[in-house]
Amino acid sequence: MHNKVKILVVGPPECGKTTLTNFLSEAGEVGGGSYRPTKGCRIVEFEIPNLNVNNMTTKVEVELWDVSGDRRFESCWPTIQRGSNGVVFVYNPGREDQARMLDSLYNQFAAQHGVREAQCVVFCHYKPGLQGKGAKLSNAFSKIPVIDTQLEEDSGSVRRDFNTFVASVLSHVSAAAENSILM
Repeated sequence: MHNKVKILVVGPPECGKTTLTNFLSEAGEVGGGSYRPTKGCRIVEFEIPNLNVNNMTTKVEVELWDVSGDRRFESCWPTIQRGSNGVVFVYNPGREDQARMLDSLYNQFAAQHGVREAQCVVFCHYKPGLQGKGAKLSNAFSKIPVIDTQLEEDSGSVRRDFNTFVASVLSHVSAAAENSILM
């Protein structure tokens, strides 16, 4: 089984991509401090030691690509996408415009490159003190799981939901590899 995945984390500026990336990878400060926009892309690597994929426990190497939502870096996106296995879409439900921006990002990072719904997830990321429901997403996301994330309230479920997503991506990647061998 292929035990390495490249996951892109994409979303509008200031939605919490870097905070989530830092939390999931345990690679840096989570929360606090002033906003510092990601320049282009930031890559962090980490392992999930005991992930259940297709009823087998395996160690998975994860490359998490924290992609800037700033359109100034759009010319870099095709290169960033090369070889990716999955996409985590992130938006801040406190900003009405961000749900609409996800449509453009979905088209760029999933639809145009044949990334299937099983290889995508949406994290509706609640920053500290934010309450309520996220904005309604378009039909492009109708078959993609949307998960509310609140690191201050329930960080354990964020990690569990991410690991479940990685297992789904790995399952899809291994099934696609088996199908290509059979053809």
